[in-house]
Amino acid sequence: MDVYIIEKQLRNKGYKLTEQRSILIDILNKSETPCTAQEVYEAARQKCNINFSTVYRNLELLSKLKIITSLNIKQGVTHFEIMGAGHHHHAICKGCGEVQVIEICPCHSLDSRMLEQLGFTPTELKFEIYGYCSKCNIEQNR
Repeated sequence: MDVYIIEKQLRNKGYKLTEQRSILIDILNKSETPCTAQEVYEAARQKCNINFSTVYRNLELLSKLKIITSLNIKQGVTHFEIMGAGHHHHAICKGCGEVQVIEICPCHSLDSRMLEQLGFTPTELKFEIYGYCSKCNIEQNR
């Protein structure tokens, strides 16, 4: 997502695009898969002086403002990614926690008229497939 769009979203909601937020957004923008707060923190430390609580507070704020989205992939471990990073879903390994982006969407066949009749307006859609990656499949079959 374009940083200027994100900066505008922040300004419209009364926040600034600080240097630290800019770095966090850049890290998530460049990542091919969702990142944990720890992964974002480790990457951010290479670029600026920042502590983990600052990273986590900013990730929570960006999530609340719907600039990033959070995924609860394994119990107690939240992953983050930029909102609007293309329509995709995730295949998540229950063994090692590896996340793979998948471009399929079974929800395309969802009849939006049915939701309209219910008076329901969807705001986001998450579809995740849980299973075992090839590495964990091999280890389980030993």
